[in-house]
Amino acid sequence: MPNLSEFRAAERQLAQQLSQLETMKQDVGLQQEMAFNDKLHALMGDYGYSPATVLAILESAQE
Repeated sequence: MPNLSEFRAAERQLAQQLSQLETMKQDVGLQQEMAFNDKLHALMGDYGYSPATVLAILESAQE
């Protein structure tokens, strides 16, 4: 069973990770990447394409 000091250490670590997460959420590059990912998945759903199909299309375009 964890003792109080282990609990406090875990609590501090969680607070640090939550702070890091909030900082990352403010990153414009990450926001753009997340928006692209959301739009890509929406398009894949609209056309019924799987990730493997999209990858195959992209790979064939490089040839």
